[in-house]
Amino acid sequence: MLMKYRQFKFAQLILRTTLVVLAAFLFTIAPANSYTAFAQDDSPWKGGTPPAPVSPRETPLPESQDIVERAIGAVCQERERDPLGSVPIDVMQAKPSLPLSHPDAVAGLRRAERLLPAAKELVVAALRDLSNEYNIEDLKIRSAFSRVMAVDKIEPDVELRDNASVMLSTPHTVYFGTIFLAGLQSDEGMISVIAHELTHIADGKEDSLHPLFRLVARRASTLTGMHIAGRRPEELTCDLVGAMVARAYITRTPGRETLARRLARAIEHNCVEEDGTDEAHLSPRNTMRALLALDPTLESDIMGDPLNTFKLVEPPSAPTIRRRRVAGRSRSRT
Repeated sequence: MLMKYRQFKFAQLILRTTLVVLAAFLFTIAPANSYTAFAQDDSPWKGGTPPAPVSPRETPLPESQDIVERAIGAVCQERERDPLGSVPIDVMQAKPSLPLSHPDAVAGLRRAERLLPAAKELVVAALRDLSNEYNIEDLKIRSAFSRVMAVDKIEPDVELRDNASVMLSTPHTVYFGTIFLAGLQSDEGMISVIAHELTHIADGKEDSLHPLFRLVARRASTLTGMHIAGRRPEELTCDLVGAMVARAYITRTPGRETLARRLARAIEHNCVEEDGTDEAHLSPRNTMRALLALDPTLESDIMGDPLNTFKLVEPPSAPTIRRRRVAGRSRSRT
């Protein structure tokens, strides 16, 4: 009986020792677990500021993404140095409305009217190149060309402020907010926005370019990892055409200014501090990311590392076409 009692006491001692060691171990690792949960549940994107990790480690960007970010930095640096640099979208939004008679708005209107004929011709050429790259039906593209060439008016609008728009009910007119007219101080910046709006008109009520919009967006999504859906494929493709037209215009009108500066003007109004967005558009900086990913030549020329002439990569297979809006006004963020 005594032997059994001693064996029982010895077993109790082993059990207690084991429990003490286990409790000490759990107490040691508990803070790490609680921190991990806090860091996951209270990220900066939800408004909280989690404590610094015990061993901070910076994750390097993939090489292609890092190049795009450096190209965006180069674009925005050029804008700051350029006496004809475009005003960023968020700065335009904060400005008071400009009357139609304001000298800067008048100068912008004259610039837009002067560039409209060249913009129409170059948009047709850009859409032809894109349709060939993406194997878009020729009949749809021809009808789009005729709509572009029929545009004959730039109309200033105080209420549009920092926007440019088209209405499919008045397909011969591009509407420009007076703040936008004043903020686009260069030919390259202005013609890229005109080309953007002409691409909306090219699409028309028939959605002639809808397959192209889908394919361009799919390619951009593959390259950037961004989800591009809804009306954003159309807006992004209009931005791409704007950049292509600006490049073609630069080739047609050589001058003393650097290629990097002139190309930057086509997209530099996206150099915002407040990178907001809406349902129809990528944010301004994400727009630049997508454009630079779609056109590596634009990226390299802005950074002073010229490559071969612009050429899109092989497009993916054609998507299923779905209907979208019939008409409306569209905000331009080239």
